[in-house]
Amino acid sequence: MKRFLFLTVVLVASLTLGQDVQHAPTVAQCQADQRLWLSKIGGESSALPKYDVIMRWTSEMGDCQDVDPSNKFKYYNTQAEIIAEQQICLSHFLVRHQLWQKFIDEDAAGKR
Repeated sequence: MKRFLFLTVVLVASLTLGQDVQHAPTVAQCQADQRLWLSKIGGESSALPKYDVIMRWTSEMGDCQDVDPSNKFKYYNTQAEIIAEQQICLSHFLVRHQLWQKFIDEDAAGKR
């Protein structure tokens, strides 16, 4: 019985962990995502997906530079635009919660 329970737990864990494996994007997926995401960047920031989603966009555009090297600059550019949007989002948060000045003061004090 203990063996059966152990094997069941191992099987369920391996199936769950196996689902987290990320595969490299295809060239077609890279090209389609790059065009779509670049079209969404720079518009209304409220129209962008959640921060964790655009973090995944950044990561995928990095992967796409290796998958489709002939379009490396397009992926690099899109990745840079996404990172700029992330920085804007973060700075708006700091201002909204009155943390910007605290950041400035600590930075001036050498706390990094």
